[in-house]
Amino acid sequence: MLKHTGTKYLQTHRLALRPFRAEDAESCVRNWAADPDIYRHISQQVRTPQDVSQWLSTAEQAYTSLETYYWAITEATCGDVIGEIFVDDFSNRNRWCELDWKIGKAYWGNGYAAEAATVVIRYLLDEVGFHRVQAKCSVDNSASERVMQKVGMTKEGILRDYFLAKDHRWRDVVLYSLLSSHPASPQ
Repeated sequence: MLKHTGTKYLQTHRLALRPFRAEDAESCVRNWAADPDIYRHISQQVRTPQDVSQWLSTAEQAYTSLETYYWAITEATCGDVIGEIFVDDFSNRNRWCELDWKIGKAYWGNGYAAEAATVVIRYLLDEVGFHRVQAKCSVDNSASERVMQKVGMTKEGILRDYFLAKDHRWRDVVLYSLLSSHPASPQ
């Protein structure tokens, strides 16, 4: 059984993961949300400053639900928002969820995505009670695939023609997952 607890503050040695706030708009736009390179391998469009402000204006309401898992990834020392990590789909009945992340280009290659994913996965498995955490990425996105491998996920296979890219071509994605070591509890 899941015990939804929402977007709780999580910390690593270098990162603080916390709920987004309206005042994060400038940092999000500057560091990642408006950069076309961040959206190269996904179907989502680049966010304009107006998009970011509008989206952040709804964050407080979204966080009232204990089933919202959506973190701003910030550098612990300066508080700048360098990316996002969130659960974008889940099943209460089957206790699985899907994790997604974006990190600003200036921060690539520093292990931030794996660091954030590791602490979020532990939280989702150990505190919320998910049995399975999965993630997927375009087969062309080797950096995200490496993150999945670094956090201990197992490659499950390729989902063919899974999404329609911005160039109007179908793209395959690779699916990874990590399973809880906790036994199933009776309902």
